[in-house]
Amino acid sequence: MSAIVDPGEVKDIERAKLLLVEGRLGAARAALDHAHKLATATEKHPETWLGLVESEGHGIIDEEVLTSEAEGDEFLLMGLRLKEGVDPRRFEAFTGRRLNERRLRNLEEEGLIQVDGSRLAVTPKGFPVLNAVIAELAA
Repeated sequence: MSAIVDPGEVKDIERAKLLLVEGRLGAARAALDHAHKLATATEKHPETWLGLVESEGHGIIDEEVLTSEAEGDEFLLMGLRLKEGVDPRRFEAFTGRRLNERRLRNLEEEGLIQVDGSRLAVTPKGFPVLNAVIAELAA
């Protein structure tokens, strides 16, 4: 999932297949991920990964279609690791539900998160316990 592709570049799965045939594996994978919201895992051992790439054209060993809840969790996992944090409205767009206001308030009172306008970010005090913060927000 490291390839960056404009979602407008790939309209459907057929286009992704064409990208794959053209040898644009990264773009094809990103297109399929976008179309189906797939989480992928690649082989971790370099020699095995290379063998898979040579025989299969990729090093992917597992794929999972994400539910909207899982997509929201991934959004929090990735976004809250960034200094600028996330826009909580995007979480709502992914999951169809808002982050719990009471939980937000409690975490903010504990000094673990900071809510500033449309941004939610983890504070320096919250980073050492980031996984617990994310679990609390995603619950």
